Amino acid sequence: MVKCPFCGYESDISGFKLLRNPWKFRFYEVKILECPKCHNIFNYYYGVSPRGKKSEFVIRVRPRSRR
Repeated sequence: MVKCPFCGYESDISGFKLLRNPWKFRFYEVKILECPKCHNIFNYYYGVSPRGKKSEFVIRVRPRSRR
C-alpha cells in the first residue's frame, strides 16, 4: 500500500498515475507518482537491501518554478 504524503490517500501502486518510467537508485526502484485525489506529485522508493531487509518510503516533490 502506498500513501500520499500530501492528502493521506492510500491505495496500491496501481491506484496512482505513473508519470515516468521507473529507475534504479542504489538498491531502490524509484517511481514518480501522481495522487488521483489531490493531483500532487511524489517519489516512491521501494527495494530490498543486500541483507534482505525490505524498505519503502515516499518523498514529496515540489513543483519547479518557471524562470
